[in-house]
Amino acid sequence: MATRAKRPTTKKKSAGPRALGTVIAERTLTTMGQSESSARIRIGKPRKDRATGDYFCPYTLEGLGDRKVHEAWGMDSIQALQNALQAIRLELTPHANNLSWAGGQDGWLGFPKVIPDLFGPTFTLRLEKLVDRETERFARTLESTHRSMKPPPRPTSTGRRRRPARG
Repeated sequence: MATRAKRPTTKKKSAGPRALGTVIAERTLTTMGQSESSARIRIGKPRKDRATGDYFCPYTLEGLGDRKVHEAWGMDSIQALQNALQAIRLELTPHANNLSWAGGQDGWLGFPKVIPDLFGPTFTLRLEKLVDRETERFARTLESTHRSMKPPPRPTSTGRRRRPARG
């Protein structure tokens, strides 16, 4: 008995350009050194394709020389949304050094790389543990640095220094 192969989760060709539809999220990026110039990322609500049964998530990257509606596909609406976020990250990468956003640092646009899961759960869990270990190590280094940089206690109104609280 033959099993049905999984459908690909990459971009598919549709009959024609689709509208963005209901916008569920957007971010405005500013071109560094040009407060008047900006790019706007808009993500539409994922929708089911009637022909394939798969889902697509439309998105636009306005202000980067491209006005068309792009689509990221997935087996369900969450996978389509995740794929759209990764596609946006990849399309923004060449522009990262020239753009910034209100919540980020220069060169960081807030679309992180996702841990790949295409090699199965064992490999993915191994990568997740590695990321967790490195995150904890970095946090401990920051805490240690912060503790060593505490300012001396301020003098009280009597001119005496307060003792630091124990704890």
